Amino acid sequence: MDQVLNLFTQYKNPDGLLKSVSHTFVFRVIGLLLIYLSQVLLARLMGPKAYGDYTVIITIVNMLLAISLFGMDTGALRFIPSALAKQEHGAVHGFIRFSYRLITFISIGCSIALFVFLLAKAKKFNIGFSEGLFWAVVLLPFLAFIYQASSVLRALQQIKISMLPVYILLPVSIGLGCIYYYNEHNKLPVDAAMMINLICTFAVCIFINRKAGKTVNQIIPEAEPVMKPGLWTSVSSVIFISTLLNMLLKQSDILFVSYFLGNTKAGIYGAAVKISTLVAIGLSVTDYVFMPKIAALWEKRQVMKLQKLVREGSRQILLITVPIAVVLLASGKWLLGFFGDAFSNAYLPLVILIVGQLVNAATGMVGGMLTMTGNQKMFLIFYIVAFAAQVLLNILLIPIPGLGILGASIASSFGLILLNVIGFRYVKRKMKISASI
Repeated sequence: MDQVLNLFTQYKNPDGLLKSVSHTFVFRVIGLLLIYLSQVLLARLMGPKAYGDYTVIITIVNMLLAISLFGMDTGALRFIPSALAKQEHGAVHGFIRFSYRLITFISIGCSIALFVFLLAKAKKFNIGFSEGLFWAVVLLPFLAFIYQASSVLRALQQIKISMLPVYILLPVSIGLGCIYYYNEHNKLPVDAAMMINLICTFAVCIFINRKAGKTVNQIIPEAEPVMKPGLWTSVSSVIFISTLLNMLLKQSDILFVSYFLGNTKAGIYGAAVKISTLVAIGLSVTDYVFMPKIAALWEKRQVMKLQKLVREGSRQILLITVPIAVVLLASGKWLLGFFGDAFSNAYLPLVILIVGQLVNAATGMVGGMLTMTGNQKMFLIFYIVAFAAQVLLNILLIPIPGLGILGASIASSFGLILLNVIGFRYVKRKMKISASI
């Protein structure tokens, strides 16, 4: 770990960004380790069938979460730094107030839609799955508030506290709650796991939103809120569609596996998906720190500084990504075995997914560049093309005997590679900036 941190600090860093990346990297590694351990714990306590049900429910929740946020979480990274660069403090207060109102309205609507779906389809589900979906109905708005509060903190460069809810508090509290329930009842059904998830999410929601409110009051001078709903919704709506497609690109394969092969196979495949995302930690950490800075530099039209920043970020991404990919390729079957003996069958799909994540990292901060510089519409088009290709491959490959979850991994990696390659070429050709080293 010290050698990795030393690699970060060997470059000049007038803005302190590399220090932020190194701290975020350590925090993110700890958080992802906790998330991995919590998922292993759930798989062990629940068994493949119940864990598969849980994986499908969480996948549905994550997709509805993307709808509930309506791009306002990414919009916070776009609009708050830009407004602060112009000293438009009223616009910052206005955006925060408007975003929370919009998220409240949409998340409640999504919860109602999920509840109606549950009522219509309840007879087709087992009782545990139905009750788990019911707790998801209540969970959704609180989870949306957590993500928005974290995005506001991130936009204000409060990086570590913004990562605390998702990467530390939720996995630890959910894991402890599930252990307690299992010790008391000697079982952990999917409905109990979702109820524990709801209780922990509610508590974390209160904590992080209070922290975000105090931070805003401390950093942003008081000002009359200035509302720009037309601008915010027009930009965020495009970001929202891109975010939703990104979510579908990364998790729709789990739902396709569930549809064609059942929830148990979906849970096994989902374990491989979770492990493969560790490869992208370098990209996600660098994006987490650099995206607000990209928005501010583009707003000031400081293109040379932006190119230098992006190149530095790409170097850090590769420094983190390559060693992690090698370790996961060597130990993937062993890591899957922690989930249970049945999960080891997902090793080859894991290898395919890792290859897709390597290409994702090698192309650099393509998504952040396009979104933070006002090219979100082109990014949306790229997402549509990539997602359409992935859906077609999922439909064609998963039902083929002998492929199954391997076909899902091929479809997922192809879609991710296609998205990043065409995005990389566009940034280099149209913006005259290379998103990689």
